[in-house]
Amino acid sequence: MKNEEIESFKCLFQCYLPCMGGNILKGILTDQCTSMKRAIEACMPTTIHRWCIWHITKKIPSKLNGYKRHTEIEQEMSQVVWNSHSKDSFDRNWNNFLLKYGLVDKWLSDLYEDRHI
Repeated sequence: MKNEEIESFKCLFQCYLPCMGGNILKGILTDQCTSMKRAIEACMPTTIHRWCIWHITKKIPSKLNGYKRHTEIEQEMSQVVWNSHSKDSFDRNWNNFLLKYGLVDKWLSDLYEDRHI
């Protein structure tokens, strides 16, 4: 879409739903577009919304390349994401990861806060 504002996505979903016989989606996978997130919440409040891990991982190099050991950080971040097998282990591994590298980063903080998505 050219215009990625909340109202544009709402319009899209309001046109899409009748095409699906009025059936609300059980789940939807998207990139991290905040406007789309808000439109989904408004138009399909019972739909489970998840962010696409592929889109997130594609951003990692550009988001972390300012750090001295960015390649090592990227590899360890991948280990935390893919090898944590419970919420508790993820939380523990994530916190250890941040402490190990002294990472204070808004993007990483936002990702952690939105981990349920």
